[in-house]
Amino acid sequence: MSNELIFITGATGFIGSATAVEALKTGYRLRVCLRKPSEQLQTLLSKYSDQFEFVIIPDLTDEAAFDNKLDGVDYVLHLASPLPHGTDKQTYFPPAVKGTTAMLKAAAKVPTIKKVVVTSSIAALIPMSGLPTGGVVKEDNKWDFSVDENGDFQDPQNPAATPMKLYQASKLLANNATWEFRETAKPQYALVTLHPAFVYGHNLVQSSADGVNAGSNGGLWSIIMKGDPHKNLVGVHIEDVAEAHIKALDPKIVDGSKYLLAGPKTTGSQIARIVHKHYPNSGALISEDFQDVSFPVDTTKAETELGIQWRSYEAMVRDLMDQQLGFV
Repeated sequence: MSNELIFITGATGFIGSATAVEALKTGYRLRVCLRKPSEQLQTLLSKYSDQFEFVIIPDLTDEAAFDNKLDGVDYVLHLASPLPHGTDKQTYFPPAVKGTTAMLKAAAKVPTIKKVVVTSSIAALIPMSGLPTGGVVKEDNKWDFSVDENGDFQDPQNPAATPMKLYQASKLLANNATWEFRETAKPQYALVTLHPAFVYGHNLVQSSADGVNAGSNGGLWSIIMKGDPHKNLVGVHIEDVAEAHIKALDPKIVDGSKYLLAGPKTTGSQIARIVHKHYPNSGALISEDFQDVSFPVDTTKAETELGIQWRSYEAMVRDLMDQQLGFV
């Protein structure tokens, strides 16, 4: 059991809350960075009251705001970043990029910090132009990951896709800035990035049925309940993602490591069978002839180096369905 101190951002979110609980369960102490006080998070973590403390930093893009907040910290888990939420690029790019670089710069001033783990996304491993023909998503592809910040991110054929395009661009920009910082600043800490696919499972901070629409669970819920053919099936269980953050702190995970986190491949027809078998009265519209959207991934690196054994897609579906139907 570790008694080392982790500084964590984004703990009020879906992935962040699960990661905070996993860290506390494993025996770490947490200094939880919040933009404003959160009674919900205080309650969620209350079982571990002697292991955590809160610090308030309203603006994560302000490097100076971290002064004295990182004293004595061993590790940083940086999860805070904008989710898809509208079409104003200014609400995506500066928070994602400056929020990450401010954190990296602040951590470089604190000699006790041994490792910083930045939560990126599978979106940062896919070019803005889309997956090249025959391409397999993995950590070390030499594709063009550049982003024209002044470009047009609107899709005239599918305006509803604009927030996801902006989200992808923000993740690419932040990831590029992360590795450029390491190259130029050469900080004393090891730097690791995690790249989860769409994250599914029980959400510790969701308090109502409609809350599903605020995060990645909304995509799987839409596939199941509406038979929505536009959502992607490349998913990973929330608990696998939370555990990956803690596994990444192991000293054997070296500086410069990147990990794609994606669970077992599935099909729409497999999901339909799971839902109709276990939730026959849920009103789900997904059918066994559902035409799914997916792309190939290679997660060998996470499996061999982090030692992850992915939870099943059925576990993702059932955890989501149990929570959603429990709100009814």
